[in-house]
Amino acid sequence: MTIFGTRLITVRKLRRAGVLLLLLPACSHTDRMKPTLDAYTKGDYTKALEVYQPLLQDRSDSEKDRTLYALEGGAIAMAAGNRAESIRLFEDAYDRMRPYLDEAPDVRISAEAAAILTNQTVIPYIGTTYDRIMESVYQALNYYAMGDANKAGVELRRAYMWQKDAVEKRADEIEALEKKTAEAAKKNSFDPSQTLKDPGFDGSIKTAYAPTKEMQGYADFAVPYASWLEGVGLLASNQNNSIAQAKVAFEKVVGMLPESGRPMVAADALLAENAVRGATLPPLVLAIYETGMGPSLKEFKIQIPIFTRQVPYVGASFPVLELHGGNSNGFMLEPEGGTAIAGSLLTDMDAVVATDFNLKLPAIITKTIVSSAIKAVATYAAQNAANQQNSNAAIFVALAGAIYQVATNSADLRIWNTLPKQVMYARMERPTSGSVTLVGHDGVRVGPVTCIPNGITLIHVRTPAQGAPVAAQTMHLVYPNYVAPATVASAESVNHTNPTQ
Repeated sequence: MTIFGTRLITVRKLRRAGVLLLLLPACSHTDRMKPTLDAYTKGDYTKALEVYQPLLQDRSDSEKDRTLYALEGGAIAMAAGNRAESIRLFEDAYDRMRPYLDEAPDVRISAEAAAILTNQTVIPYIGTTYDRIMESVYQALNYYAMGDANKAGVELRRAYMWQKDAVEKRADEIEALEKKTAEAAKKNSFDPSQTLKDPGFDGSIKTAYAPTKEMQGYADFAVPYASWLEGVGLLASNQNNSIAQAKVAFEKVVGMLPESGRPMVAADALLAENAVRGATLPPLVLAIYETGMGPSLKEFKIQIPIFTRQVPYVGASFPVLELHGGNSNGFMLEPEGGTAIAGSLLTDMDAVVATDFNLKLPAIITKTIVSSAIKAVATYAAQNAANQQNSNAAIFVALAGAIYQVATNSADLRIWNTLPKQVMYARMERPTSGSVTLVGHDGVRVGPVTCIPNGITLIHVRTPAQGAPVAAQTMHLVYPNYVAPATVASAESVNHTNPTQ
């Protein structure tokens, strides 16, 4: 009796522990980032970086998460004004993403395919196409701020390299994943097509993905922001061949944008065209306004039919994009004593992220169905075999199986949270007063900013939420061999502005 009583208590405890484990929610990347993001969206970038450090340190040795945390950290450090740390973290992210550039599509998805029987959250985060491009954009801005145009140019060529890689390999990559998923389903005698055709499942999936399903980004994985910044760097070289390339880059961006967003970049293209024909480049003021927070991922859990007699329904978890509001709706570039220019949309990052996500979504849905079904049937088989031996063994197996399914039926919610929602742009020739101020539609002001008379004054602003203090930096891209008026003092290559509210 004593032995039996001990065993019975153990089983009861295990039952209670199992219930607690089943109720315990998974801690996603966004959950871990919450304290950091709270500070970041309030405009307290120094605190955000401080709060983030322990998390970054915790993930520093993680093969599966380190790339993502380096990307997040690079953006946060940039906003906090810690350029050395930002460069270090972006370099680390690039070094970890770079090997995938040389891999064949089927090799890239091998870890993802192998995780069909475990959990997608355990595979290494290798970065999306837009992650890789935006890492290059931000690192280029870091180098421009340091006055190193050569290193900035290298970063922007990398951005194009990543785009070209996606054009060449992304379709094959998705096809390889679909093939591996089909092979796993066939090996386990499961047909996901019945689930996909089920009216109830189809309706639930369409409802969950409706807000972002029809969002259209830019062709060929392009991020207009990156292409435009490459054009700016080429223009600033003040060399005829490079200016001609800048014209091509600007014209490509014009073709990517909706009608309302074209005039600003079209003016850049026209200026480059005139310079190629012999006109002298005027000193310019270019303002970039990154506003809001990009999409995050949330988990959508439903019971799905898998049409097996033993396990007719099983729980499944799908990743769903969640868009965020609360962003500043625009800004004005105001010259002292002149006419203000309204900013226009240069890049819709929501659309960039959604387009990339939607491209892979059918494969994600099918893979999730197959994974959930295989694990549920395997758990049932193990429990049934144990039940034929004795009830206590059945309880242990049932508990282990339930915990296994909960632990492995989690959607992969990893995404770069600190990207902006939108990137806006305004331009003008340097005003005679020599200074400008940026005024957000939410009332936040940056400036006055002193503009150099012998090159491009590039102003970069990050505003994560309406009314929050902004992170701002001003870069001076001096035209080589430019003869400035004798009455104008030479300007420093980098000038940091103090944003005021």
